[in-house]
Amino acid sequence: MLLTICTLRQLPQALALGESFRQHHPDLPFVVGLADDPSHLPASFSIPYPIITVADCLGEQLSALSARYTPVELAAACKPALIRTAFERYPAVSYLLYADPSVYIYQPLTPVFDKLADHTLVLTPHITRSPADAHFPDEKYFQNTGLYSADFLAFRRSAETDRLLTWWQDRVTPRAVIDYCEGLCLDQIWLMHTPAFFNGVLVVKDPGWHVALWNLHERQLAQGPAGWQVNAAGPLLFANFKGLHNPDDGLFPYQNRFRLSQRPDVQQLLQQYRSRWRQPAYKELSRLHPAYGIRPEPVVLRGWRRILVGYIRKVNDFIDSVPLPVLNR
Repeated sequence: MLLTICTLRQLPQALALGESFRQHHPDLPFVVGLADDPSHLPASFSIPYPIITVADCLGEQLSALSARYTPVELAAACKPALIRTAFERYPAVSYLLYADPSVYIYQPLTPVFDKLADHTLVLTPHITRSPADAHFPDEKYFQNTGLYSADFLAFRRSAETDRLLTWWQDRVTPRAVIDYCEGLCLDQIWLMHTPAFFNGVLVVKDPGWHVALWNLHERQLAQGPAGWQVNAAGPLLFANFKGLHNPDDGLFPYQNRFRLSQRPDVQQLLQQYRSRWRQPAYKELSRLHPAYGIRPEPVVLRGWRRILVGYIRKVNDFIDSVPLPVLNR
């Protein structure tokens, strides 16, 4: 099965993900984890897939967590609980895949299921080799955000998986904030520990897995008769459009390693992806504010606004560093 987690405004992306998954796996369930209030869904819109709401798995915790987190942080805080609930509701399911709504699937996910036959958890790293330049993000930044992306995960039902999800939920639910000074970043910062703490954790470096904004400098795309190919070496299994469709989305709004204008291959892929959205629904749902996660998302500043904020911070740092004279009476 495949589980995604989204708010109501992210439903057009989630439905596109569901259609891409069911195209290749029509007999497997696709489930929407809704980090929102389904009663706010417009009357003209329906979700054609089963849903699990955050209220179903968080219960009395939901109110307190909603007050503490932004919508993005709340979705991360409830991810382990939603995965555990999905396993409980579908007892016949042996393999559970998680994908963010920004993911789109281009080939059958048979290679993922094959890996899960012998492993507990399958991870994909953000990057697979050290950058040979001074662009951003670099290795140091990934130490702040996490070495492995939590936007795609694969689990095999087992006692070890239960132990992993219990540990992950215990760490994530109360500490899903983005606070680099405290070493915290949503749910994915904790994934760095899983290869050391748990048995059967596999890291897959295949360039056709999880093509995304943060690794496009490593990967070249080409569309041929057999579909999209990566680095002329194999098929594109799935791509993540976070930060490509909306540059303010995700953890890399100031990245300078990649320019869409210089990558016609990525432009073509992105154009095809957008065409698969339900555009009328997107316009209507994009105006909805998530019901949970009442703290506002940080505003992404660019251009002169970001430069001005940088200057103000430097002035404040200078003032704080200057010792003030003490006046004796």
